[in-house]
Amino acid sequence: MPKLVLLWFSAGFLAGIIAASQFSFPLPWFLLILPLILLLLGIFNHRSPLFKTFPFIALLLTFVWLGAQTYTLKVRSSLQPSHDIDTSQSSLVVKGIVVEPTVDSHGSSETVLELQAYQEADDSWQAAQGRITVRLPEVFDFPYHATLTLQGQLIPALDDTTKPHASWLLRNGIQFEMFYPRVIAEVAPQDISLMGVLYRLRSTSHTVLQSIMPFPECELLSGILLGIESRIPDYLVDAYRVTGTAHIIAISGFNISLITNLISKFFNRIFPYGVGALLSILTVGIYTLFVGAQPAVLRAAIMGIIAIPAYLLGRKVIGIHSLALTAAIMAAANPFILWDVSFQLSFCATFGILMFSDYFAQHGKVLLEKSHLPSPEVLHGFFRDYLFTTLAAQLATFPVMVTYFDGFSIFSPLVNMLILPLQPVIMVMGGIALLGGLFFLPLGQILGLLTWFVVAFNDQVVLLFSLFSISLFIDKTWGFWISVALNLGMLILVFRHRQNHKAPEDQSLSAI
Repeated sequence: MPKLVLLWFSAGFLAGIIAASQFSFPLPWFLLILPLILLLLGIFNHRSPLFKTFPFIALLLTFVWLGAQTYTLKVRSSLQPSHDIDTSQSSLVVKGIVVEPTVDSHGSSETVLELQAYQEADDSWQAAQGRITVRLPEVFDFPYHATLTLQGQLIPALDDTTKPHASWLLRNGIQFEMFYPRVIAEVAPQDISLMGVLYRLRSTSHTVLQSIMPFPECELLSGILLGIESRIPDYLVDAYRVTGTAHIIAISGFNISLITNLISKFFNRIFPYGVGALLSILTVGIYTLFVGAQPAVLRAAIMGIIAIPAYLLGRKVIGIHSLALTAAIMAAANPFILWDVSFQLSFCATFGILMFSDYFAQHGKVLLEKSHLPSPEVLHGFFRDYLFTTLAAQLATFPVMVTYFDGFSIFSPLVNMLILPLQPVIMVMGGIALLGGLFFLPLGQILGLLTWFVVAFNDQVVLLFSLFSISLFIDKTWGFWISVALNLGMLILVFRHRQNHKAPEDQSLSAI
């Protein structure tokens, strides 16, 4: 049996999902003939290496088929609501319950409803299912679990020319849209739920941040801590985008990784490791729900949660193994997520950091030692944590970036190296200021002022470099294949380097 079997099975499951998006898997024929092949191998030569690896091959093919079936079932469940409702009517009355809080979106508000029923021509109500994203003027703000009755045109999320996984709405579990419908009735929430409490706390926290810190730094901190980036001014968003640091202005896998480490260290110093690990898992899970559980956030949270009990059991955490398993878990819940750009960027960046950063760091250490610069150990530690990590992540995300975006800032590694050391400080100081403001507003304002200096300096660095940003534009087709070739070449170098420098204990490495 090969090593890291869960890595192979996870990769097979993901490959099945991707394959099913291109062609169908009508019959698991290999599941029918595999036992016969195994029987023949056992009769003729049960000591054959093929006989010993056959169970692994059979399981791998089974996971490929399971991935394909998961995709097929997701397509059916996503399209079924559109088949059950006559969306040709120009005005339809629907009733639904708010399942995501209202957010501002370029002068309007967007709310997501879980559809409960729609009204027929004879005024009778018919049960229905599916989710609707509703766009209304900015003055509308509905609480979580409020019941709404709306009248307007119900527009399916998918047209005849688009594959289901290519629809942004279907990837987010939304089957319909309504633009500026008439609000017939609103019924306040009738129950108390965890998500309702978290959303209200999130809204209150946003208001507190706006009270304890000047604009626009309060909105930047809202994006970093709360995942609310809709009110960050456009000029600041553009500055972070053109400098290649847009991952800073919103809650991301990087932020969640920092928070997971801080939470784990905090609880493990106070409680026994088992209790600390359980509290860490619960806290990370609740915080993930609190900020919205976007793909990059969910990926980092799951990887962190996997690592905590692994350490508790005394098992070595293999990063690439954990990454593949996390991707398979997320794809099992929503196969369409594999086509989400934020998921692809987060997955590729993490892959690059795991595979390339140590290689860059080791060769960088050799160059620093030969340069005879003062304090090479300090310089190496700084470059390892920020410059080499940034280069590894950007190399791995290059195929995604060149596919979806138009240009790349050549100053991105430098700007990231300058501002990444500030992010733990901003998160810790901002979190303490927010907690202080929630309990006693004047205390939060004092702490918020101290935090504002750091956040404002962070903004000014980005704004300065955005004035001199030079973008590199590459043909998408050629750029994609060149970037893939670069990553494959780097993988070959990394594997050769690891093979030549493998420690004796690594020879017997086993999977978690």
